[in-house]
Amino acid sequence: MQNTTGYAWRYLSASRENERLALQELLNSEALLDAISALIHALQRERGISTLWLCTDTRLTPPHLATRQHEVDEALSAMLVQLPGPEERAAAGRLYGRVALALQALSGLEALRAQVQRRQLPHAEAMQQFSELIRHLLHLIFEAADNASHSMSRALLALFSFMQGKELAGQERATGAAGFAAGAFSKADRQQLITLLECQDRSFSTFCQFADEGSLQAWRAIAEAGQETEKLRRIACSGMNPRGVNAQHWFRLISERLDGMKQIEARLRQQVMQVCRHGIAQLEAANAAPPTEACWQPLGYNLYVADAPWLEEGGALDVAGIAPQLGRSLLALIENQAQRLQAQSDELAAMHAALAERKQIDRAKALLMQHHQCDEQQAWHTLRKMAMDQNKRVGEIARAMVEVAAAFSLPQTR
Repeated sequence: MQNTTGYAWRYLSASRENERLALQELLNSEALLDAISALIHALQRERGISTLWLCTDTRLTPPHLATRQHEVDEALSAMLVQLPGPEERAAAGRLYGRVALALQALSGLEALRAQVQRRQLPHAEAMQQFSELIRHLLHLIFEAADNASHSMSRALLALFSFMQGKELAGQERATGAAGFAAGAFSKADRQQLITLLECQDRSFSTFCQFADEGSLQAWRAIAEAGQETEKLRRIACSGMNPRGVNAQHWFRLISERLDGMKQIEARLRQQVMQVCRHGIAQLEAANAAPPTEACWQPLGYNLYVADAPWLEEGGALDVAGIAPQLGRSLLALIENQAQRLQAQSDELAAMHAALAERKQIDRAKALLMQHHQCDEQQAWHTLRKMAMDQNKRVGEIARAMVEVAAAFSLPQTR
């Protein structure tokens, strides 16, 4: 009989190498995520200063706009350098599609800036256009999380959820600045702020489920807004007279919080890179040489063979009964590899379930926006109210809505 130990080692080495290549791909993607994050933060800052400019805050001047625009331009150039070439990755069609949409949206930035500079846009429309650019970039992060595998899914989902919450906080900053500058908040403005706060809570709750302990501790230090911020939020959301509140004071308070979030965001990216590098190092070391007796794990391995009369004790075959040429070390390694892959598969399934539910919610919101002529925030508020009224999760309501739409052949936005 031919000895199969050599073949087993070859396949085990190939398995490790494939996993190493996948981790390296993710590590390379993190450089892109770093650049996307920087661009999003710069766009958030330009959106904020543009809102104040359009609300006729006389202490702002065109050079203030130019400074923020220059930051965005530099961040955009840095992101373009990090984008993979269209021919570099196999099976990355969806990611490339997201890249194409984001770049197409960014191509309209100069026209938007020209209108802002000449004050030819209402502040709400300008904010919506900036937010649309940021939405496309956030989708790139989402796509990376959706395509990831193993422990990286957890780290990337934490990063994406946190970035989404930070973007909602940025929209809160712009909406509040406009209302305080105008000296009044309309009913729609107040509802929008309430919805933004609710959605922030949802995003940060998801982040807390998947983040590492160090990032959680950093978040707890800034999670609770200060008394002054809460006071201004109550004024804005309750319909109290906001006259006398300095819009730039509000802007500074929220900006300080956003800057703190940016530091946590950077930590989350570093955590992703650390997990990647650690995994790559482990796989490279494992493939460099066969394991020694000292690194073997105690075995709990046994193989059950039903109705096998040549086996004692009911057919349980432990590692000692395997042919000597297979060896205790290789069998232990294969078992540990299988157990680890199963655990990773279970975690990945949970991650993908969370991502699939988020997609269903996005599709349900798109249906509501299309058929009721409402915006995204109103669609989310409607979904949430339906869930509360029926004592169900938002994901369940969204899934039912999408299924009904499919049954009646209603168009869906994907």
